[in-house]
Amino acid sequence: MADRPLPFESSINRRQLLRIGSVAVAGLVSTSILAACGASAANGSIGSSTSPTSSPSSGSPKPAASAAPSTAAGSSAANAGAAAVPSTWDELVAAAKSEGKVVVTGAPDTDTRQKLPAAFKDRFGIEVEYLPGATEVTARLQGERAAGQYTLDAEVNGSDSIYGTLLANGWLDPLKPALLMPEVADGSKWKTGSPWFRDPKGDTALQIFSTLSQNVTLNTDIVPASAIPTADALLDPQWKGKICAFDPGANGSGLAVGSALYVSKGEDWVTKLYKGQNVALSRDYNQLADWVAHGTYPIGVSVGANYLASYAKAGLHFDQPQLPDAPNSVGGGFGIVVVMNHAPHPNAARVFANWMASKEGLTLYSQTQLQAPVRNDIDPTWMPSYLIPKPGVKYLDTYEYNFETGQRLQIRDFYQKLLK
Repeated sequence: MADRPLPFESSINRRQLLRIGSVAVAGLVSTSILAACGASAANGSIGSSTSPTSSPSSGSPKPAASAAPSTAAGSSAANAGAAAVPSTWDELVAAAKSEGKVVVTGAPDTDTRQKLPAAFKDRFGIEVEYLPGATEVTARLQGERAAGQYTLDAEVNGSDSIYGTLLANGWLDPLKPALLMPEVADGSKWKTGSPWFRDPKGDTALQIFSTLSQNVTLNTDIVPASAIPTADALLDPQWKGKICAFDPGANGSGLAVGSALYVSKGEDWVTKLYKGQNVALSRDYNQLADWVAHGTYPIGVSVGANYLASYAKAGLHFDQPQLPDAPNSVGGGFGIVVVMNHAPHPNAARVFANWMASKEGLTLYSQTQLQAPVRNDIDPTWMPSYLIPKPGVKYLDTYEYNFETGQRLQIRDFYQKLLK
């Protein structure tokens, strides 16, 4: 595998990569965004929240003033208003089966897009039309909805798209009233004491993952872990031109990690890193993993562990050092579940959302994403221990609503100007 040629090798430089815009070849882009867990931000604080392993307060976050949701653009003549939710789980499943199909967008990796639809169909007999690349699909919804087209039923995505587009435009139905599967509604099954809704009303955006970020990944066949004992070591001139990163100026895990570095190290430091060290940028997780694995850039910032798994099985060696001067943050990756309003298959969407939050569905999804479940009846033995938040530890929660819709957006703007 190490002899496989790299896609998009050095013929594309970091400036050109930034101009590409949304790199989204269906089924190839993006994965675990890492970074979020922690207590509800009812106190409005930024940068310090407790991991769900310690049962945070169930209070809903207060909305940031600049991000108040608006009403959805347009209305559907064919599906005006939210469809009534059946009163029992059995009734909901029966209604979903009568619809026969659900259209879902989510993570783009091959494992997820193959295994999730098959498992859901095996359980309920309902066909899943799975659209990989949820961030790109979300970006298309504005035009579709303006034209009165409502094609999507449910979405599993990160906080940037959920909060900044779907919630802000009023395109979602409340999910909490539809959590009818007994094991999902049971608060004792959740580390947070109840299903973990992150939106201001506490009933729409359900977070099912809480995972420690992977700020830095090393190809230790080239760069030993002892060479990077701290984040400051990344600024050593010997590493100039040897570091790659997911673009921190774009929504995704690069922004999550870039925000954590910005908060912990400051503006001057991240400028020295991303600009001063000539960091190569990409918006393609497969490409980042290839770069690190093949040694083109043996140091990676925000590289998804699940994209390195095949290389590790082939005998390559990686390490994700825990840097004392730049603590890891927590986040949810492609781990917020929502259901669309005006959905063509509303009951199938609700059954899918329940199943994703169930022990069966979330176990499978955690395995494909290498993300830590928020349920307390799942033991993620398939995950490296360094990705699982420790009980009682305070982490920067990059999926907390006020941080996401406030300071994180300002940090994204900073990176866009810095790296243009």
